[in-house]
Amino acid sequence: MRVSIKTALCISLLLPLIGASIAPAEASRWRARGQQGAAGAYNQAGQYGQRAGARAIRYGQGGAGVNASTWQGPNGGSLRRGGMNAYKSGVGGVHASGSQGAGPNGGNYQRTGVTAAGQQGAYHNSQFSGTSAAGSTLDRHSTGTAIAGQGANVDKGFNYAGANGSSASGYKTNNYDATTGSGSSTRGRDYNTATGESYGYDANTTYQKGQGFSTTIDTQNKQDYTIDYSKGSKPVVTPTGTIN
Repeated sequence: MRVSIKTALCISLLLPLIGASIAPAEASRWRARGQQGAAGAYNQAGQYGQRAGARAIRYGQGGAGVNASTWQGPNGGSLRRGGMNAYKSGVGGVHASGSQGAGPNGGNYQRTGVTAAGQQGAYHNSQFSGTSAAGSTLDRHSTGTAIAGQGANVDKGFNYAGANGSSASGYKTNNYDATTGSGSSTRGRDYNTATGESYGYDANTTYQKGQGFSTTIDTQNKQDYTIDYSKGSKPVVTPTGTIN
């Protein structure tokens, strides 16, 4: 299960409730526009929540904006979130956001993320942590950097602990050297059921841009094998070792 999908689903379900609980009579908005740029701000408050934001643009140069909202449900659920965006023409931009929420029957989550991109490269970092009302927990992280002409690095992972005793974890890395066109990656999954059964795999890959790759896969309770691929040829799968 992808944590990013769960986060998006959670937010998409709560945001309509925020909008529905805001009374238009308690809203204010301000806008201004001139030859150099434009700016605006808003503030809306209702029985269960409030949201506010502002943004400014300088024509042909860049702009920035911020927003925040809070929501407190009648049955105890809550949501707080905020974000900002900024960009400068010819340089790049940055986006950052964070949110936290709690369900009326228990459970909570926290999420943060930042992404920046420019002519010289890009950076991304996001974190998610959640606990269900029953006591299951889920944590996820994702980081990545890319530098023009040098390469890129990616590191992702998650850990899940079920209230019934089951668990799961996974990871993925990728490192690419643009100067040599070579790279390596790892990925793996580990699943453990509440009854004590386990399965999963670990895979390690090395590759050369435009030539091919070689992957070694170690599995739990299944056959290990390697995959070798050269450009223009069919992949060669070779079983290795014994079934664990």
